[in-house]
Amino acid sequence: MQRGDSWWSIAEKSDTTLNALLRLNGAKKTTMLQPKDLICVPVDEAIPATTYTQKEIVQIIREVWPDELEERALAIARRESKLNPRVIGIPNKCCYGLFQIYYRWHKQWLPKIGVVRANQLLDPRKNAEAALEIYRRNNGWGPWE
Repeated sequence: MQRGDSWWSIAEKSDTTLNALLRLNGAKKTTMLQPKDLICVPVDEAIPATTYTQKEIVQIIREVWPDELEERALAIARRESKLNPRVIGIPNKCCYGLFQIYYRWHKQWLPKIGVVRANQLLDPRKNAEAALEIYRRNNGWGPWE
């Protein structure tokens, strides 16, 4: 929680509902927030809390991306997340997973590949698939350059 945050802004950044956030924290809309308060946010239960080795992550990227693009894709994932599929961009929680995909920017088309919540981008395969689709939609590496 940072200065200026509200229950509403935290819910929006966390891709959850205000009611779910309040319920989880035993709070009401009128409950005051203070800087440094620790706020719990719901986790998407549809995302397994699986731990992946870097070798497994590399294999997933190689399986998803075409052979001629996979080395560049691996380099980008290393730069963006150090091959950690659970990374969420700080401070504003805009970007998710291996390729640090900006959920709000792409949320109009992501449901076409089965991503309806930002937290689903923490799944390494879904993230790699979304990144490949971004590559195709942009005719290249533009979003990561």
